[in-house]
Amino acid sequence: MKSISTSIATFKNLIESDFIYVDKTRHIYDMVKVPYGQFFFSRPRRFGKSLTVSTLESVFLNQKELFKGLYIYSSDYKWDEYPVIHIDFGRSDSSTVSSLEEWIKLELGSIAQKYDVTIAGSSPAIMFGELIKALNIKTNKEVVILIDEYDRPITNNLEDGKGVKNIRRVMEAFYQMIKGYEAIERFVFITGVTRLSQVSVFSKLNNLVDISRSLNYSDAVGYTQDELENYFDGYLKEGALKNQCTYDELIEKLADWYDGFRFTFDGKNVYNPVSIGRFFNENYEFRNYWYATATPVMLVNQAKKQKITVETIENAVVTDISYNSFDIMRLTENDIDTQTIIQLLLQTGYLTIGDREEKNSIPTYRLVYPNKEVQLSFESDLASVYMGKDIVDIANSVNDIQNAAHEGRVDDMIQVLKGVFAGVPYDIHLKYEKYYQSLLYLTFRMCGMDIISENRTNIGRIDAVLTAGEYIYIIECKIDKTAQEALNQIEDMKYSQRYSVKKNHGFKIVKLGMNFSSSDEIRNIESYLYDIESK
Repeated sequence: MKSISTSIATFKNLIESDFIYVDKTRHIYDMVKVPYGQFFFSRPRRFGKSLTVSTLESVFLNQKELFKGLYIYSSDYKWDEYPVIHIDFGRSDSSTVSSLEEWIKLELGSIAQKYDVTIAGSSPAIMFGELIKALNIKTNKEVVILIDEYDRPITNNLEDGKGVKNIRRVMEAFYQMIKGYEAIERFVFITGVTRLSQVSVFSKLNNLVDISRSLNYSDAVGYTQDELENYFDGYLKEGALKNQCTYDELIEKLADWYDGFRFTFDGKNVYNPVSIGRFFNENYEFRNYWYATATPVMLVNQAKKQKITVETIENAVVTDISYNSFDIMRLTENDIDTQTIIQLLLQTGYLTIGDREEKNSIPTYRLVYPNKEVQLSFESDLASVYMGKDIVDIANSVNDIQNAAHEGRVDDMIQVLKGVFAGVPYDIHLKYEKYYQSLLYLTFRMCGMDIISENRTNIGRIDAVLTAGEYIYIIECKIDKTAQEALNQIEDMKYSQRYSVKKNHGFKIVKLGMNFSSSDEIRNIESYLYDIESK
């Protein structure tokens, strides 16, 4: 079997080293077959954007022999060589405006030296324009412009309001040159994590075609189910043996862990390529691979700041209007609306497009976690923010909570939970009920237990339902009230009826009412009452 690489993003190196390359050149052909084109394409990090940019570079450098056996090689594309300006802002030093400007100038100077042209200018924007013009004159060919991670200087500095606005001005002037020299450009392709906004970084560049949500490009990066099975069949068979399961069972588990990303409303689901590659390379073990390369510290901090709860995420939706109105610069403001955070989670891959809400006349789609890898990891990070402590700091409590829950020792479980919550710093606490519900939910999730938040019944919504071994916990939370009121609600709303059939299969139902006190002296579970039903 051919080897798999998850670190090489240069097409030429990947092909010449004989690594597996999942053929995406049909999408490349669709972009380059016309005489001129300017495209924008957004996807989460580590999803194959840089490899796409590198593949385009090889096409325009007329490295045709690298494409033998691939779709574009036998197509009617007219191979020709063009001068290429390839800039990867993922490698930039954007800690300050001056550092960013110096880095851009060095990159432009290096490209000029490669083509043996001379450029000058007092700013990166002027030098960029001079380079486009000089390459056109030198080669008598239109110029190809490939820009990777266009938004990295912005996203790296979002928490520095004034600094990021200065960086934005530098980038706006830089990108404006692309429009100014359109007449001598053969092709433009710009990628990033967040989509462009006509009112922000790209305010001067409004002629790009955004293919991020195009159905035709929904699987331009990532692996479809067919691609997974066609290109990695041998690995899948070995993986099934290693995990002592059937081929189909492995496929199902892989989908549960790493599939589920959908970037267009009617597009295909795709697997994360890094997760799949590392799963095969690292002894077929199910772990968090992609997520570990892009932990969203800024995201979870913003989620906490804006009082994002588990329920908020589970009820998240997106419409065309909200999608098109997203502007990343809003994240520099003190008062950020919830929808902006939800949009950011969507664009960075921590939420993905689910089913359409049929009840709405405006096309509206529910947002969901793409897979188990993302959900477990993101919720753990969110829990660390809610608790004001690192996940490892509560690791010792995890086993105690698990054991008590599985054995039906409610009193012991509550005591351990109290200990965990007692360590939450004073300034972390938020005095509203959904905060405490989220805190409880996230704690159980970190313990690896099956818990459902805001579970709907025919007459109401249960705060949480926890399944642990043979016990099903129906949990109702109150804040600054009484545990009796919480337990009464479970009884009055007949929440347990939905699970009564489970008792015939040996399950025991625990109705647990909890009251949290937000007072400065307590800020914890103040009281609780429970009742255990069995067959």
